Amino acid sequence: MANAKTEQMAVKAILGGTFNPPHQGHIGAALSAADKLGIQDVYLMPCKLPPHKSVDVTQAHRVNMIALCCEHNQRLKQELIELSLPSPSYTVKTLRELRKSNSDTICFFIGADSLYNLDKWYEWQQLLDYCHLVVMRRDDEVFSPPSSVSSWLNEHVATDSNVIYKLSHGKVLLVETPLFPISSTELRASLSSNASSDVQLRSDTNINVSNWVSNPVLEYIKENQLYKS
Repeated sequence: MANAKTEQMAVKAILGGTFNPPHQGHIGAALSAADKLGIQDVYLMPCKLPPHKSVDVTQAHRVNMIALCCEHNQRLKQELIELSLPSPSYTVKTLRELRKSNSDTICFFIGADSLYNLDKWYEWQQLLDYCHLVVMRRDDEVFSPPSSVSSWLNEHVATDSNVIYKLSHGKVLLVETPLFPISSTELRASLSSNASSDVQLRSDTNINVSNWVSNPVLEYIKENQLYKS
């Protein structure tokens, strides 16, 4: 048991994203997946945004909101390496740099929707040279990756989650996570009209912004008037 614990501490779980804003829909799923894999901490890694993409907030604001998330939940940590790398940014390049500077095994978390589009990622078939890929599947959805990804997935998928403590990279793990029916787009739309915590996101539910965005982040959004139209 002591050896297993030592190996477990060497695994670094990373959740990438724009974090615009950071919210429970992504972070809650990642923490749930980490629990199932026996991983304590999840590192939030903000990505660079391409020049052609419309961005509501600056990079500095995104980093500050991530820092507040980490202060609010001690299981969350920051990983800002991609922001310091030359453009254009690609996940495989970021993972390659992480591999150079980390002796830990890297588990890179993505949603099932990202897996379905994985063949459109730059050098996607090299991702597993640097990490294990953890695919977060919502427990109520039909899992149906396209044929262009299925054969690759069948070759690399692991049925034993302990593989992340035995191999440094090369496997895909499918982990079921709770359903978090929210998106960044919905949150930004609500925050754009009114940044208060009592805004309902959809008229057919009782979901409020404060259910999805931590209080420190929500206060930061209000204070800096982010997402105002």
